[in-house]
Amino acid sequence: MKTFIFTYDRFNTITTSQYLKDIPHIVLCHTEEQKQKFIQGGRVHGQLIASGQPKGLANNRNFALDMMEHGEWACFWVDDLIDVTFIKNYWDICEADSIGVNASNQPQIRQDFKEKCTPEMFYRIAQHTIKKAEQKGFALCGFSLTDNPLFRDKHYSYWSLADGRCWLVKKTHLRFDTNVQLIDDTCFTAINLKAFGGVVNNNWLLPNCERYKPGAYGTIEQRIDQKKAECKYLVDTYPDYVCYGDKVGWPALSHVKIRQKKVNKDQVSLF
Repeated sequence: MKTFIFTYDRFNTITTSQYLKDIPHIVLCHTEEQKQKFIQGGRVHGQLIASGQPKGLANNRNFALDMMEHGEWACFWVDDLIDVTFIKNYWDICEADSIGVNASNQPQIRQDFKEKCTPEMFYRIAQHTIKKAEQKGFALCGFSLTDNPLFRDKHYSYWSLADGRCWLVKKTHLRFDTNVQLIDDTCFTAINLKAFGGVVNNNWLLPNCERYKPGAYGTIEQRIDQKKAECKYLVDTYPDYVCYGDKVGWPALSHVKIRQKKVNKDQVSLF
């Protein structure tokens, strides 16, 4: 399985390559000038490639797909990883559907979720998650969005955002929509929901990253106008899968979410 890290200008602060230093990986930047700065920074431990693509995550995501064989799985990472945590004794409970989180056991389970995950363990879990996706006929996997145990009771969820901090991606006929560069994860999740009817999110593992910090593709303030435009594009283009949502600290019409799955009323029992 290939591993890609997508980066822009974190020449002296890229962290994900440090975590994956013993795992073969490809770091994708955009230009030869950037590549030389990354070399000078000395923090890249994998193969460093300048794609020559315009600025934007979706552009380099498609470049990575072009480096893959049809049907091949790859792991996509952002460049600002802090750490990866997962639930204690994962393999003892890995076949369970849920862990029964409730008000009384929530504090203990919160602690159980703080177990540090090594790169080797991560890729073992990744392979296990891919098997679940293959069984379902899905081509995109993500991991937990949050460290809140109340949202992590179920091992897997199949109709929710596959967060782009860390993905498992199978190469199919699908491509990233280059009209959406900032919230490409919402877009690609919607594309996969439309094409295959679901994604796999493994909620018992959390890649923890910096979000919207200076460097890379920009802060919230730097992104807001483009983000609003992309939100409108997603709601207009994928109305059955994406809708506007409220988010603390963000102005109106600047956040979208995956729309809840529609239930076929004919399939709902009246008894």
